[in-house]
Amino acid sequence: MAMSIYLHFQIALLLLSQQATLSFHNPARRRLLQTRAGVLESPIFHDQSHSSMVVMMTSSSTSSPSATRPWYSHPDLDRDRSRVLKKFPDDDGKDLLSQLLEGEHGVDEDSGSRFLLMSQKGMWHQSMPKVKPLYLTRSQLKTMLSSDISNSGYISSGRTSASPIVAWIGSHGAIDYWVVYVKELPAGNDDKLATGPILDQTAGVTASCRPLREFGDSLEDNDDAGILATAQGLVEFHKSHPFCSLCGAPTQSSKAGSCRRCSDCKKSVYPRLDVAAIMLVTSPCQKYALLGRKKSWPEGRYSTLAGFCEVGETLEDCCRRETYEESGVVVDPLSVQFMASQPWPFPRSLMVGFQAKALMGEKAQAAATQDSPVLPEIQVDTSEMEDIQWFSKDFVKERLAGGSTALTFEPNDHEAIFHIPGKASLARLLITKWTEQA
Repeated sequence: MAMSIYLHFQIALLLLSQQATLSFHNPARRRLLQTRAGVLESPIFHDQSHSSMVVMMTSSSTSSPSATRPWYSHPDLDRDRSRVLKKFPDDDGKDLLSQLLEGEHGVDEDSGSRFLLMSQKGMWHQSMPKVKPLYLTRSQLKTMLSSDISNSGYISSGRTSASPIVAWIGSHGAIDYWVVYVKELPAGNDDKLATGPILDQTAGVTASCRPLREFGDSLEDNDDAGILATAQGLVEFHKSHPFCSLCGAPTQSSKAGSCRRCSDCKKSVYPRLDVAAIMLVTSPCQKYALLGRKKSWPEGRYSTLAGFCEVGETLEDCCRRETYEESGVVVDPLSVQFMASQPWPFPRSLMVGFQAKALMGEKAQAAATQDSPVLPEIQVDTSEMEDIQWFSKDFVKERLAGGSTALTFEPNDHEAIFHIPGKASLARLLITKWTEQA
C-alpha cells in the first residue's frame, strides 16, 4: 500500500511539473539572461511559497556526446610497485633520484622510463602546437636539473624533507612513469625548456609550466590525463607531510615515493583521500536540474552541488545533507543513485557522483495546479554559494559546448551567460548523462 501511494504521488508530481522549465531565485540575474540570451518569457509561473519564477527558455544549440569514462582516470595503469621496489630498495643507502639519473638498474634511454617534471609553478607540459604531457627521458631530465648533478644542490645525502620529491607513478605499455618535483630549476633552465632546445626540434613545439587544473581540459588523451593526475596527487601528498604527525621529526620518502617514513619513530604514512559526494539533483519529474555557482568561479559557470563526507556519514547521506545545506532542497532518500567516481587531485579528493530527485515541500504541493506548476523552493546558503537555480533539460542540453574547469578561464559572450565545467570535471559527465536520459 505504501509503495502504491508513493508511485501515485510521483505520477502526480510529473503531471504537475511538465510545463515548468527554469527557476530563478535571483530576479537581477534572470533579467540579465533574458536580455542577453533572448528569453521567451511566456508563460511565467510564480511560486507563491518563494520569490523564484519558472520561465521558458529557447536556444538552437546542439548537445555533445558524453565521455566514456571520468577524466583523470586510467584503469589500465599498472600500479603494482613490487617490481620497482626490488630495483630501488630503501635500505641501499642511495638517493632515489641519484640512482635514476645515473641510469642504475636499467634506467637508460632504451628502458622506457619517462619523467614528468614539476616545480612550485606547476607541471611542465607541451603547450604548442597541442597541449600534451612532457615526458622527459633520463638524459633530458638530467640536463634540466643540472649539467653537474653532484654539485647541483638538488641531490642530498639522505631522503629528507629537503630532498626533491621523486615518485613512481605506474607503468603502461612497458613504460615506467616517474614524477620529479623541485621547487625551482637551476638558473636559466626554465627558458631552456620553454624554448625547446632539449625537445624534438619540430617547428613550433614549445613547453610551459602551469598547474594541472589550468590545462587538464585541453589534454586530448584520458590515459595521459590519468598519469598526470596521479603525479599531481603524489606530489601534493609529499609536500603536505614533511614532518611526522606523531613525534614531529622530519619524514623521508619511502618505497619509491609511495609513502613517507618518520626519520625518528619510523611511523609510515600513505596518501589519504578526501572523499566528496557530487550530485546532480533533479526535480521530481527529472526535467530540471539544480545547479549552482561559487563567487570565485569564472562568470557564467554553473555546476552540480558537492561536499565532503563527514565522520560517521554515508555518501548517500552526504548527498542529501549537502544539497539541503547549500540550497534548502530536500532530496528523496530512495532516489539517490550512484553514477561514477573520479580522482580529483586538487589537492587530494575522490569525487563520488550521484543522481537524485528532489521532494516537493508541502507549500509547493498546495500551490501547484495543472496550469501553474512550481519547482521545489530554493534557499541559497550565501556563505557557500553565490547562486543556485533550477535549469530545464532543454536549456542545458543546448549549451553543453564550451566551458572549462580552469579557474582562470575567460568565457566568451555566450559562456559568460551560462556554461558548465569542462570535460575534466565529473560534473560535466553527470550533467551530460542527465540530458541524454529520456
